[in-house]
Amino acid sequence: MPPEMREKNMVPTMATSESTPLLREVDVAPTRHRYPHDKLRRLCTYSLGMLLVIATVLFLLPSAVLPREHGSIWSYFPGSNPFPHSSWPHSYGLSYKDLQTILQETPTPEKEREWSSYYTAGPHLAGKNLSQAIWTKERWEELGVQETEIVAYDVYINYPLDHRLALLKKSGDKTEVTFEASLEEDVLEEDHTSGLPDRVPTFHGYSASGNVTAPFVYVNFGTYADYQDLVDRNVSLEGKIAIAKYGRIFRGLKVKRAQELGMVGVILYDDPQQDGEITEENGYKAYPEGPARNPSAVQRGSTQFLSESS
Repeated sequence: MPPEMREKNMVPTMATSESTPLLREVDVAPTRHRYPHDKLRRLCTYSLGMLLVIATVLFLLPSAVLPREHGSIWSYFPGSNPFPHSSWPHSYGLSYKDLQTILQETPTPEKEREWSSYYTAGPHLAGKNLSQAIWTKERWEELGVQETEIVAYDVYINYPLDHRLALLKKSGDKTEVTFEASLEEDVLEEDHTSGLPDRVPTFHGYSASGNVTAPFVYVNFGTYADYQDLVDRNVSLEGKIAIAKYGRIFRGLKVKRAQELGMVGVILYDDPQQDGEITEENGYKAYPEGPARNPSAVQRGSTQFLSESS
């Protein structure tokens, strides 16, 4: 008998019937899930769905909360509307066009001249002119702006006590004055403010008080480079007075660098070089008859160290 036949005969026979399956079950390994991270995937899907629902609610919420008279919710997004904005209050009975008309036609030219004359009729020194602040407050209230107040601030301010600038010449034990600056601007008949008793003296705000007598050094514009040029050329600066022209940099920085180099004082002046083309030499008349700078004009201002004030 062939071997194949013997092997078939050795297989135990089973009773068969019409209900016996043709294909027998074969034991295999446990069933593997097709997606091993199905729980994590379901969690992520649920979270993203909730975020989408929340975003939709937040997007549609303004349409249910904001007043209908303001129009579409898109009008509340930046840049969606030119002026006037749709949220401009309508309850006051004043349209944006009406407001423009009022601003253009009120005040009258006569009132503009009157108020401008009032504001420019006197000096304006920091910490002074409380009367003008009160007057302004009253004008706002007359125009219907009732919530108007004057707010006071505590600040560091200095006012001049006295000033003098003189050029001395020393001969042996004797010292004589060869030049003394008036430190006063000319009183002009055409400009009554130039002769007011309370006019602002020629001084620099935040300048130090003191009496200084020392040799002087011309420092050009008083820039960092100007001072450095003098240092590189072995020009002695410590204990000296600097004479600097206005221009190029802020006046306070001219003083700051002089102080850092040990100088004891700074004199600042307006040089005709900075007047440009509008000068008497070019045929322009000086103030008040023309636009050129008046020869006696003195510039005022602060000498605070702006680079350290922020």
